[in-house]
Amino acid sequence: RTQTRTTVPYTARDPSTMMLATARLAAIRATTATAPRAAAASLGGQRFMTLGDTLKSKESVEEELYIRKIEHEAYLRRKAKEDEHEAKMDQTAAEAEHKKAMDAAIEELFGVLAKTGDKISDMGIENIALWKLGK
Repeated sequence: RTQTRTTVPYTARDPSTMMLATARLAAIRATTATAPRAAAASLGGQRFMTLGDTLKSKESVEEELYIRKIEHEAYLRRKAKEDEHEAKMDQTAAEAEHKKAMDAAIEELFGVLAKTGDKISDMGIENIALWKLGK
């Protein structure tokens, strides 16, 4: 019969070697765990950004600026349309008032012409009405 020999790890054979290996492992773990924190503290706590993060943040800023630009242009178009509508309404009110005054002046002029029996062209009547209104 052959006996199978079980291999025992080197660290298990000698207690001092096992202690050294454990100490070495603990030291490595301690330095790797505190090294990133120490580096971050020495750099002022800045977060390291990868190229992807940088591009993503730049892309989102550009997107935001583009959206703001489009919204601003839409606002300017709406504002111009509203201003144009208000101006048209003001103009319409002024035109209606002017037309009412012109009609009154023309009626008065036709009344005078009917008494005298004179005839004036339509353009002449409008010009006399404008003159009477002071315009």
